[in-house]
Amino acid sequence: MWVAAVLAVLALVSACVEADGVGGAQVGERAPSSEAATSPRIPSGMDLPGISVAVDFARDGSGFALLAECGKTRCRQRVAVLDKGADAWRLERSPLVDVTVEHGITATLRVLGPGRALIMEGVWPPPDRTWFTSDGGRRWRQGSARPLGTTPVLPEGGTLFEDCTRMDQEGNNCEHAHVLTVLPTTGEFRALATQPPLKPPVVPAGQTGDLVFASGRDPRSGRVALAVSEDGGRSWRLSRPTETGESVWALRVTGTGKVLYAAEPGELPDEENVKNGLLALHRSTDGGGTWERVWEHRKGVDPRSLLGQPIAASDGSLTLHSEDGVWRSTDGGRSFARHRNSGGMSGWVTTTALGYLWHDSFGAGSWRISTDGVHWTRFELGNGT
Repeated sequence: MWVAAVLAVLALVSACVEADGVGGAQVGERAPSSEAATSPRIPSGMDLPGISVAVDFARDGSGFALLAECGKTRCRQRVAVLDKGADAWRLERSPLVDVTVEHGITATLRVLGPGRALIMEGVWPPPDRTWFTSDGGRRWRQGSARPLGTTPVLPEGGTLFEDCTRMDQEGNNCEHAHVLTVLPTTGEFRALATQPPLKPPVVPAGQTGDLVFASGRDPRSGRVALAVSEDGGRSWRLSRPTETGESVWALRVTGTGKVLYAAEPGELPDEENVKNGLLALHRSTDGGGTWERVWEHRKGVDPRSLLGQPIAASDGSLTLHSEDGVWRSTDGGRSFARHRNSGGMSGWVTTTALGYLWHDSFGAGSWRISTDGVHWTRFELGNGT
């Protein structure tokens, strides 16, 4: 399952800033200018064993990485830690046991603050078990995958997690769900005392500034809709993008300031060769109060897919990574142009407390991070074996 990737021979550069700001594109590079100097400086760790399978960062630039060193039959799981301002990653003991190659790597990682991280082992929701550290990975404590009570508000810097409390009789669909958060001081889950007014499945949809979004079904129409909180989860209001499709999986929200985008990923019935289909894009200029449907899928017209999170950059552009290259819009998501000569699987984008995080589609250990969606820092993790 995990195949060693051949890494290109690179100069020993701890951080390179991309010139044009698209995370996964093959672009030229330049030395950091004063304009790009705010880009995080993340050191590479090409001497780390194995392949980097998960990375996350705190706001101060410290971070954690999960590594998998796989042979013919078994994979050894490891943890690497980056301290604030450090020039190198350090390898720490991992609480995760070896797994068979057939079983694969199912652990995920969430950084909860400087020196604090939660590893979730197994397929969410819920994971089989969790592991928490508050001292930079030197010690790990096993925790519960179930929430231990409730909390009225997300902790500072906290994020949402999904939790299905009851499946249907066939075991295919969630009949009852709620959203959780994690206490950064203990790594324990708590259910939000006030839940989003949505029908299941209810999942996190993104956080932008002071706004927290959840995606689920509108209790009135049954269509996929959003719930938004402006006070850290204490209260929620419905936010309904117009005419969401029947085959939508869940909405994903990203944005800068009052300008937000809600991506509508889902199954494209007329595009059998597309796995991560994109049905539509919605744009809001009032913080999710109202939405305009600015783009929708047309058969054979790219971008037809979305890998991870759209990138709403500080220069007003919107960039999508897809199964067939990188696509960029400069008119509010109404039209897109292919980025240079990009093509094929273009990597996956997530968000961290530090900014947008891109990683390659082939397990080669290539990563890029950006605080503004324009200037990017490249780093390499793992030796590819």
